[in-house]
Amino acid sequence: MLKINWFSPLPPARSGIAQNFAMQILPTLARRHELVLWTDQDQVAPEVQRMARVARYDPAAPPWREINDGSISIYHLGNQPDLHGGIWQLSVRQPGIVVLHDLRLHDFFSMFWVHYRKDRASYLAALERWYGGEGWRAGEAFCRGGISPESMAQEFPLTREAVRGALGVITHSSLALAELKETPACPITALDHPYVAAGDSRYRQWLAARRAAPHPPYRLVVFGYLGRNRRLEAVLEALAGIPERERFRLDLCGQLWDEGHIRAQIERLGLSSLVRLLGFLPENLVEQKLSTADLAINLRFPSMGEASGSQLQFWDYGLPTLVTRTGWYASLPEDAVAFVRPDRDVEDIQSHLRAFLADPAAFRAMGERGRRSLENHGPEKYVDAMTQFATKVLCRLPLVPALALAGRIGDDLSAWLHPAASSYLLDRASREIVTICRGKTGGQDE
Repeated sequence: MLKINWFSPLPPARSGIAQNFAMQILPTLARRHELVLWTDQDQVAPEVQRMARVARYDPAAPPWREINDGSISIYHLGNQPDLHGGIWQLSVRQPGIVVLHDLRLHDFFSMFWVHYRKDRASYLAALERWYGGEGWRAGEAFCRGGISPESMAQEFPLTREAVRGALGVITHSSLALAELKETPACPITALDHPYVAAGDSRYRQWLAARRAAPHPPYRLVVFGYLGRNRRLEAVLEALAGIPERERFRLDLCGQLWDEGHIRAQIERLGLSSLVRLLGFLPENLVEQKLSTADLAINLRFPSMGEASGSQLQFWDYGLPTLVTRTGWYASLPEDAVAFVRPDRDVEDIQSHLRAFLADPAAFRAMGERGRRSLENHGPEKYVDAMTQFATKVLCRLPLVPALALAGRIGDDLSAWLHPAASSYLLDRASREIVTICRGKTGGQDE
C-alpha cells in the first residue's frame, strides 16, 4: 500500500478533470491505498470528503513536513491556470508523478505568468530554455499580439516545462505525445482514461427518455470547458448554413472562454432561436441533458493532446459524436464516431448533420458501438497500472540526486574541457556518480 499525495481539481470545480476523471478514479484508489487529497480550492464537495482525507495547502507556503510524509505525490496538470497553477508550483518544488491531461501547455503558462502573475520575464525564460532564441522572439511577438495562441501552442507547447524535474509522467494518449516530440527526461507511460460505465438498467432508462422526446427538432450538445480550440465558430457557421437548420436545437453546456464573442456570433448568424448557452450544469441536469440529446459535438483543433473524459461520458449515454480527426481522437474506432477533417470542418459538420437527418438509426448504432468500447476503461485496470508505474518510479528515486549532480558537473566541465576529450570524460564521470549512488542505496537503474 502506498501513501499517495493527490493534487487535482476536485468537485465542485468546473473542470472535466474534477468531474470526469477524479470522480471516476478516486473511489477505487482510496480503497487500495492511503490517500490524501490536497487542494487550494475554497470548497470541496461532501462526497469527495467521504472518500478520503482532504488537506489544504497554500502554494506560497506548503506544509512540506506533512507532504513529505507521503510515499509519492501525483500532480494533475491541464490548461486552466486558476485550477492548476498551485499544483504546478508544488510539482517543481517536490518532484513526483505528473499526469498530463493536456499535452500542449502553452496556454497554461502564458495565462499563469503573463496574465495572472504579470511576469513576462519568466514566460520568456521558459520559451528560451526549451526553444532558444526562436522561442524567446516568438514569445515577445505573442505578447504584442503578433502571433495567435493557437500557433504558439502548436509550435512551442512547453510540455517539458510542465514536467521539469518530474520523477515520471502519465498521459492518456501515447500517439499524441509521440507526435509532439517533447519527450520528458523521465519514465513515461500512457494509460487509458478511466471511466465507470452506468449499469444496463440505467442505460435503458436513458434510451427510453431519448425515444420519448419528440422529433424533430433533434438535440445537439457540446459539453466541457469550451476553449478556443473547441471550434464553436465552425459549429455555428455549419448550422447556420444548412436549409434544414430548423430541425435542430444546439445547447452549449460549459464554461466559455469568451461568452460575449460567442453570443455575438449567434446573433450575427441568426441562430438565437436555435442555440442556447447553458453554462456549467450540475450533475442532475447533465443526466437530463445527455439522456435526451441525439448527437454530441466534441471537436478539438488544434488539439492540446488531451484524451476526452467528455467523449467517454457521451459513449456511456450511447450518444453518437462528431470528433476532429486529430490527436487522441484520431485513434478512436472508425465505426464509433463520425470524423471531421480539421481543414474542412464546416463542410464535414454539415455533411454529418444531413446524414443524421437521412438515417438517425445509423447514428444511434454508432453511439451503441462507442458504449461497448468503454470496457477498456475500467478504473480497476487504471489503478493497477498507475500503482505499477509508481512502484517503478520509486525504485529510481535514489538515482535522481545522482543524475542531477551529473548534469551540473557536465555543464561545468564542458565549459573548459577540450572538445576531443569532453565526450569520453563526461560520460565516465556521469557513470561513476550513478554507480556510487546505486551502491550506497541498493537501487536499480531502470
